Amino acid sequence: MELSIALALAAGLFLLGQWLSQRASRRHRQALGQLQSATLLRTLELLQTLQKHRGLGAQQDIVSVSQRNALARQLDQLWLNWPGPSLQLAPLQQDWPQLRRNPADFEAHSRMIEALLTVIAQLEERLSRHAVPVRHDLGPALRHLEDLARLRGLAMRAANYRRCPEGLHMQIRLLCQHLDDPAHPEPLHSLLQRLQRELIDATHVGLTPNDYFALLTPLIDARLADLRHALERRIAPT
Repeated sequence: MELSIALALAAGLFLLGQWLSQRASRRHRQALGQLQSATLLRTLELLQTLQKHRGLGAQQDIVSVSQRNALARQLDQLWLNWPGPSLQLAPLQQDWPQLRRNPADFEAHSRMIEALLTVIAQLEERLSRHAVPVRHDLGPALRHLEDLARLRGLAMRAANYRRCPEGLHMQIRLLCQHLDDPAHPEPLHSLLQRLQRELIDATHVGLTPNDYFALLTPLIDARLADLRHALERRIAPT
């Protein structure tokens, strides 16, 4: 009798231990998924803000410098407590202080943006493996927006000159050709045609850098907002 009771008690304790272990594991997975989801959304905000900071990086007028400084302060906050090591992500925030001191470094911005896109792809893949229905086309959509943001930054730099410099001219032309896809609806096509007339083929650049920032930023922001809202709906806890 005592042996039976002992065996029953041992079995009960074993089952309780199994249940507690499974519950702890489930809670850990949920907490990890929430952290990954929050990091993914923060990375999208970092991407958007860093792209704007890059675009304004070479501008010296008071309005642009003021905007760039505000963006830098926003990036300072976004990089705080970056969960790189805990999520086995690249420690990208360590490169930000030097970039902050050299806002005109276009290619350094672009390298950090490429690293952010890699992080987004990693987080998207991890969340998909854990049955979180994130967009599987997030990567290509963000790549398209990075092409637009890169075009914005290059056009702003070109507008600092009377005529588009040869090196910038080639980059801008290739980006416009790449982006001018019939699958992309208006107003992108019209905007690219305007760049062709007023910057690429023009003998004199008629628009200011701030004009190009104002032309391209609403389109980029609107498309990124759509992606963010769709992502928020998909990863919202049930």
